[in-house]
Amino acid sequence: MTIFVREPLSAEGIYRAALRLMDAEGIDALTMRRLATQLGVATMSLYGHVDNKDDVLLGVVNLLVSEFQLPGPTMPPWDALRHLIREFRRVALAHPNLVPLTMRQPPTGSEGLRSLESALDSLRRAGLSPAQTATAYRLTASFAIGFVSLECGGFFRPVDVAAGAHVAPIDPSAVPRIAEMGAHLTEFDADAEFEHGLDSLISLLSRYAGSAGQVVEGDGGSGGDVEGVDAGGHGDPDPPVSRP
Repeated sequence: MTIFVREPLSAEGIYRAALRLMDAEGIDALTMRRLATQLGVATMSLYGHVDNKDDVLLGVVNLLVSEFQLPGPTMPPWDALRHLIREFRRVALAHPNLVPLTMRQPPTGSEGLRSLESALDSLRRAGLSPAQTATAYRLTASFAIGFVSLECGGFFRPVDVAAGAHVAPIDPSAVPRIAEMGAHLTEFDADAEFEHGLDSLISLLSRYAGSAGQVVEGDGGSGGDVEGVDAGGHGDPDPPVSRP
């Protein structure tokens, strides 16, 4: 006779069950009643461990962030930033249904903020001042979240001219550039285009670091670092500069 022993209910167990449910059926599938059913408990039992559905969603976001493999502290800063952006995409592609949630519910808590801490540290070590780092971080997040959101949502699917012909027919003469580019728009190598965009972003940020008088080695393609950093009067000591 086989006896199955259910694990004691816990907040982490609730978060993981919610993640499994949303991975399978999407964000809208999550309700406290449905979650309780998944766990085989009464709905009210959940409230001994979480306050409400918003708490569950935050816990799920923190779980996703915990899947990031963070760069080591000695990794050259531009390499570290590349690594973090790639990790964001890797985790997002593993949980595509959760991408909209990551845009509206940022992580929190010391553990949840480790990836943000690592991103900011890489930018500061690359020689950006605190003000520059804030701007660069927002630009980096816009690239990563924007690309991955469109990729997971299928935005870059080829345009099917015939698909909507009965609702909104397309006259190629009215959209000549689309007609011209049609064959190219049907080709999309997500990995290659992501890496190309990442190269362009790192190159831009390395020049941004140099615009304030820092001497930047390379464009970030091979872990370039900053020489002779002087971030200016930002009120705190400049970070130590690592060597590859």
